[in-house]
Amino acid sequence: MQLLPLITALVAGFAHALEPDHMAAVTTFVSRRPRPVEAVGFGLRWGVGHSAAILLVGMALIALDLRFSETLTRGLEFGVGGMLLALGAWLLWSVLHERAHRMAGREHAHAHDHAHGHGHSHGTLWVGMAHGLAGTAPLVALVATVTQSAWAAGAYLLFFGVGTTVAMGLYAMAAGLVFDRAGTRVPRLGRTLRTLTALGSAVLGIVWMAGALGIA
Repeated sequence: MQLLPLITALVAGFAHALEPDHMAAVTTFVSRRPRPVEAVGFGLRWGVGHSAAILLVGMALIALDLRFSETLTRGLEFGVGGMLLALGAWLLWSVLHERAHRMAGREHAHAHDHAHGHGHSHGTLWVGMAHGLAGTAPLVALVATVTQSAWAAGAYLLFFGVGTTVAMGLYAMAAGLVFDRAGTRVPRLGRTLRTLTALGSAVLGIVWMAGALGIA
């Protein structure tokens, strides 16, 4: 098997991870629990979910010589938009909830928020899988044109997934450092960044849904 296609897959996967919808989704999680180790965990879980969905579904489509219909592809993209909107609303609720506790003079607001965030620690895995499913159709179409066999296609998808996972892990670590430093040094700035992240995710979700419906 030639090395160049695998290197290409690795680089393509790295770049793919840094698309706006991917970063927006992971940032909503990282912004609530920004400590570097936890932040990297969010990124890696997203990458694993994304890669697993693409590898498993992609290989099934290639082996059976099937393709997603345009309707299904648009439906999956619409679902991603809805997911981004929901994540933005969830984060905004969290910020407002924390603010309400702070205004009530409760010193344990941050600890309370952390406890609520724990239940969502594996949410990025499922979010990554949703993103992977939505991106399977175009990737499979590309792989079918650049590979000669199912084994080569599988290797391409695997390396693509490795690149995606590494990139998102690095991005999540960088985002975590930003949120952690901002929240520690200037708490108001940290809250502002979380609010902007929430609004950005929600707006991007609406745009994504409109695009899937063909009205944007």
